Amino acid sequence: MLAQTLRETRHKKGFSVGQLSKRSGVPGWVISEIEGERPSYVPSEGNVALLGEALRVPVGPLLAERDLLVERLPR
Repeated sequence: MLAQTLRETRHKKGFSVGQLSKRSGVPGWVISEIEGERPSYVPSEGNVALLGEALRVPVGPLLAERDLLVERLPR
């Protein structure tokens, strides 16, 4: 899932939440929400793209993982 992918990639790159926030422009609380795997929280496509670019990983797979979160939201 997106939370695990983001957290593992951030750790591999050696970034703290604060450092990734500065690199991406995404607020630290948003990164924490994503990594916290809160079932009702789905980040925007823009924030996911910014995080992927800051981590220098392909954005497409991250957006696909985000789409899975959207599909799981209660309707």
